[in-house]
Amino acid sequence: MKPGHKTTEFWVTVFIQVVGLIAALGYLTPEQSSSIVDAITQLGGIVAMVAAQFGYSLSRGAAKKNQS
Repeated sequence: MKPGHKTTEFWVTVFIQVVGLIAALGYLTPEQSSSIVDAITQLGGIVAMVAAQFGYSLSRGAAKKNQS
């Protein structure tokens, strides 16, 4: 099991909280902070998809290597 700070969920949560803090301090409008949160969420999804594909490719490669 991975430590918490190495998970995508942890980093997405941290970035969203930082955006919320910046917005609360008045540096961002609600519309800007919403756009940033949406972008961070989408980026987290993309990272998870790439990581899953990479893991699958490594797993299949290892399985094929062991078959021969």
